[in-house]
Amino acid sequence: MFRAIITSILLVTAVAAQATGLSPTPGKTATFKDWTVGCDNGFACQAVALMPDGPWDDGLSVVVTRAAGTQAPLTIEVAGFTAKTNRYRILIDGKVIHNGSITIGGESIRFVGAEGLKIARAMAKGTLIQLADGSGNKLGVASLSGVAAALRYLDAEQGRAGSRSAVIALGSKKVAAKMANYPVLQIRKMVPTDVLPDATSLVALSEASPCAEERFGSTQDTAYSLGESGQGPLAMVMLNCGAGAYNFSSGIYVGRRDQTGNWKFEPAKFDFGATGFSADSKIPLLVNADWDAAKQTISSYAKGRGLGDCGSSESWVWDGSSFRLTSASVMGECRGSRAWIPVWRADVKIVN
Repeated sequence: MFRAIITSILLVTAVAAQATGLSPTPGKTATFKDWTVGCDNGFACQAVALMPDGPWDDGLSVVVTRAAGTQAPLTIEVAGFTAKTNRYRILIDGKVIHNGSITIGGESIRFVGAEGLKIARAMAKGTLIQLADGSGNKLGVASLSGVAAALRYLDAEQGRAGSRSAVIALGSKKVAAKMANYPVLQIRKMVPTDVLPDATSLVALSEASPCAEERFGSTQDTAYSLGESGQGPLAMVMLNCGAGAYNFSSGIYVGRRDQTGNWKFEPAKFDFGATGFSADSKIPLLVNADWDAAKQTISSYAKGRGLGDCGSSESWVWDGSSFRLTSASVMGECRGSRAWIPVWRADVKIVN
């Protein structure tokens, strides 16, 4: 269900962004049985094992990542356990395929390059991966159902299919892979001031806001300086727009103070997203929003449920007139994974 919500939001906001001429296009994700996979706009990909239905007491976190480019190594990280001895074994369908040393108390193991490729290719031929300690005690398991398809998807998205650099879709073609080309956002540095909207202005804004009916009980609105513009001081307002058990919604406005001292507010402009859980919001909404003045970024973290194993997160940088997407991650499957898949990245350069 939550995956459908995420997909709907991405599609609606992509159309809205294209309509304004600003069109970040985050990558897509796909799910194959017990694995989900996706890539960002620079063809860096990640495949994640999903937990089975039922108890997760012995469920392992297994994440496969690979950046773009012909020389990019494949990495597998296995986590979700605590080592009680200094040795481990990786088993697939009961057969030991790798073993090594680990610090007692360690909680993750990473396999990089040739080692990672060897394990990934063995995973694609199996049904269950298991981690055991040096004494043979089981530390955790993960299903491999769907991993072969997920890794083929990764090969195709990165342009490796049919070449010697592929993980699964091996072939005799010359080594080829798409190269990363992330957008670079050159942003002028913001110098905050002490000029902020007064309480009367904020009350008037809250009473006129479309989310006025969602405000109940004790509410708190916050305002932050966005520095000076040619027409007066600027400020961003996070207006309380309702809360649930684990998600707090904020309507985002930008205000300007005129020469008479009055504040005029307008919904903030975002080049992508900012819809919260509603694709038809009349104002930009962020969930569990946070502002970092030093980086000029605002972030959103919408959890699909309290466990935090599904949802979406984004961050945007303020460019003086609007908020521009710098990163986005999603996990559409509420099945125990804490590893959300990055689907967008932009490099930011702040200049004086």
